[in-house]
Amino acid sequence: MNIYVFGAGGHSKVVISTLLACGYKIEGIYDDDPTKQNKKILGISVIGTIKDALLNEKNKTGILAIGDNKTRKKLFQVLKNWKWVTVIHPKAYVDVSVTIGEGTVVFAGSIIQADANIGLHVIINTGAIVEHDCIIGDFCHIAPGSKLGGGVQIKEGALIGIGANILPGVKIGAWSIVGAGSVVIEDVPDNVIVAGIPAKIIKKL
Repeated sequence: MNIYVFGAGGHSKVVISTLLACGYKIEGIYDDDPTKQNKKILGISVIGTIKDALLNEKNKTGILAIGDNKTRKKLFQVLKNWKWVTVIHPKAYVDVSVTIGEGTVVFAGSIIQADANIGLHVIINTGAIVEHDCIIGDFCHIAPGSKLGGGVQIKEGALIGIGANILPGVKIGAWSIVGAGSVVIEDVPDNVIVAGIPAKIIKKL
């Protein structure tokens, strides 16, 4: 299967590396930054803008290699006719009972345990641990080294920062952000930033 990548930032490097590790052939990268046009990332050329992708979308398959959750969702809504590949690095562990939505990327060293349910266009970043029965909504980002205990629920668009720990059964609200290194011991509402040990609300979004 030939794949097109959306996004030419730092996050896309890891996505491209993961695609190559899985044996995919990458046809090119789309990005709207004029300074990146005709340049290469890990040997893959930036071939055009999002507008070009809209003109070239018939029977095409891609991956949204964009770390920002809101931007990723917005682009998904624009690219309505594209098909999306789900990519799991060969050095990740994903139990056979896990459900993973299209467009999701699971990076090297990640572990997803039994009966977890992962939504659409989710990022399970390097070395993240998602324990049994977790539910992760669409467009979430579980950052490197973060750990979700059993039965954790992460609603749409939430970001779990690097090295954060979420205790079993805790719910994280939609579009909320858990700061790096935080320990979350109680439910978090929608649209807030929490940080600290234990994590407390520091800002409403």
